[in-house]
Amino acid sequence: MRVLGALVMTGVVVTFLGLNVEAQRRQQLPSIEFGGAQVSLGMTVEQVEKAVAESARHIEFMTDKHTALVRVNNAPVPTGDEGQVTFFDGRVVYAAFQFPGTHDAVELAQEVAGAVENMATKTCALANYTSHGTGGEFSETIFDCGSKSFNVMTVETLGSNDRYTHVEITIGAIPTPAK
Repeated sequence: MRVLGALVMTGVVVTFLGLNVEAQRRQQLPSIEFGGAQVSLGMTVEQVEKAVAESARHIEFMTDKHTALVRVNNAPVPTGDEGQVTFFDGRVVYAAFQFPGTHDAVELAQEVAGAVENMATKTCALANYTSHGTGGEFSETIFDCGSKSFNVMTVETLGSNDRYTHVEITIGAIPTPAK
């Protein structure tokens, strides 16, 4: 009887551990892809450098020593920036992938479709901001989809017919300094 009880208990423990491992796999940290390289919240600087290097990219720290641009290797400045990664205590706390600039409605629709495809959940909260001033117009629509969000920003300079639309996917948040 004791042997049977021990076998049942062992089965319960093994089942629990198996389910727990599966649950942990499903709760992976949010990540963003830069040319095939996955950058996740919590990664170290070294892990990010290694991941992006395997996809012919590198990070270039800005003067604040926390924010790094993700750049395509050998791309001339100012082109080649794909986004940014922000570190706090040596770990990723925020990352943003910026789609290339759009020139027409078809490109914009393709970028938004790509951003939606990257969302883990297809249910999003929507926020829309618009401003008009002496310099022109600005509008931003933010789709907050749980651990990831994507933003569509449009800027139009006053006196010009030029309109720039920018789409980006983000994870995490940039920490604000304590006062």
